[in-house]
Amino acid sequence: MRPSPALAGLKVSYLTQLPEVATPNDRYLNCHLIAKMKDTDIEDVKSMGLLSPKHLESQETVLPQDIFRNKFTWYSYEIYKSLAFRIWLLLWLPISVWWKMSKNWAYPFVASIFLFLGLAFLPCSHLLFRKRALSKQLTEFSKIITRNAPGTNADDWKNVAASLNSYLYESKAWNTRHFFFDAWDCQEAFRRNILEPFFLQKDEAARIKSFKESVPYIEEALQTYFAEVDKRWKLFNSEKSWSPADLENAQLPKETHRFKLTWFLKRIFSIFSLKPFLNILVYIYVSREMNLLLHTLYLRLIFIMMVEGFQNLRISLMGMEHKMQFLSTIMNEQKTGANGWDEIAKKMNRYLFEKKVWKNEEFFFDGTDCERFFSGRFYRLLFSKKSMSLVPLNVELWPYIKEAQLARNEQPLV
Repeated sequence: MRPSPALAGLKVSYLTQLPEVATPNDRYLNCHLIAKMKDTDIEDVKSMGLLSPKHLESQETVLPQDIFRNKFTWYSYEIYKSLAFRIWLLLWLPISVWWKMSKNWAYPFVASIFLFLGLAFLPCSHLLFRKRALSKQLTEFSKIITRNAPGTNADDWKNVAASLNSYLYESKAWNTRHFFFDAWDCQEAFRRNILEPFFLQKDEAARIKSFKESVPYIEEALQTYFAEVDKRWKLFNSEKSWSPADLENAQLPKETHRFKLTWFLKRIFSIFSLKPFLNILVYIYVSREMNLLLHTLYLRLIFIMMVEGFQNLRISLMGMEHKMQFLSTIMNEQKTGANGWDEIAKKMNRYLFEKKVWKNEEFFFDGTDCERFFSGRFYRLLFSKKSMSLVPLNVELWPYIKEAQLARNEQPLV
């Protein structure tokens, strides 16, 4: 298949330096580099019978979260309706016949045990079927995104989720009308299946090989999405909708805790109270006959896992607007060096507490903790080579992350 003419100009320069003088629109084109497409390259979404506005008018706001009691009941229903579950049920028929005809009960008994154990693998097979079904519908997914123009808020993806749910069912690509549970589920699917994989493959040929005929539609969808992100960033950053009050009286945790370790352990045990306790019990049991070296290595491994879990939790609790506020605060901070990062930490501690992201004003321990958080969970991800399951790459924020780093007028943190 020959690539679309729109691919000829597609280049990847996310990690190149921004021009010194550029309009916001130029910056958008330079950072995101989504090739413009001719009107004839993309067929009108309204021409698709299964996705006509009249057909979806009554369904676009109805999602499984409005039908099912919770996500567990929805997931159980999806597995019950899956092909794997039906095959599992059918396998009981020969097992039952075998029980009646066999004179030795041991063999059918063992087969029954394995069949029972197979029930535990149904969720895994269901996830694989979901991934496969969605990977075959990236073109339609992209067309629906182009039509609805969602932004960074999860609520913006409601119509996209409802439209794709309906399309997948009526095109018989999925056996229920409930593929996406809610808008956030749809937004995450976009991030994991389109946004991150597309931009992590920086070679044009690799994109064509991976996404085939979906490439031009994905380009158009990403152009639409990034335009909405840029609008939100301009509005958010220009209005400065939030400013801290009485910040001069705010204290960082480093001023109220004697050691950083006590602050960290307090946070860990308040959030993961069961997991650290079980780790300690395991450590006490396993380390009974360990030498000093193994004691140290095992304890270090537990500590590293706790630190990673804590850092992943902090970034996962931050929504896209919280991340935008973080970058905006970094860019607008006038102080430099350690004092500047201390001020940023104070402001973000207050902001995340007021937005109920964190239960107190102790999200960052101090400026150093804030700087390392920006480095590890934002700036270094610009150089990522693959998607990470626990940490979003924030591809849509890459140009603003670079601006925030340059605004500090400091050496790169990596």
